[in-house]
Amino acid sequence: MQKWFIALAVAVLIVVGFAAGPMSVVVAFLSFWVTLYLVWAYELGFKDTWARYGLNRVKPPFWAEENKAWFYPIFGDRVKVVKAAAVALLIVAFSLMLPVSVVRIATLIVLAWYVTEIYRAQKSVDQLDRARFN
Repeated sequence: MQKWFIALAVAVLIVVGFAAGPMSVVVAFLSFWVTLYLVWAYELGFKDTWARYGLNRVKPPFWAEENKAWFYPIFGDRVKVVKAAAVALLIVAFSLMLPVSVVRIATLIVLAWYVTEIYRAQKSVDQLDRARFN
């Protein structure tokens, strides 16, 4: 089943590349990974996401056999993967419909808002943790 998801992702990137140009593939790929990280960070926090999935232990090349153990849990929650793919495709779709500068500004505003929401959500968790262990 995992291979079908990879095949679908490659097909979507090919269609995006032909529809919006080669740079849109890079934008879609990067926005997918950033969104996936932020969705996980909303649940776990920035540092916990980085440590839990061993992103600090991944060594290039990323497709090496020893790195697969770190990447499989990231894709374990299919809902988060679908959300990240939807955001990546929305950014490309909006860039086809609207001026690119407007899409960039809107993306940065939404990104800043979501990061502050993650900090706000983790701030209450951090305060509860401090209260329990002090």
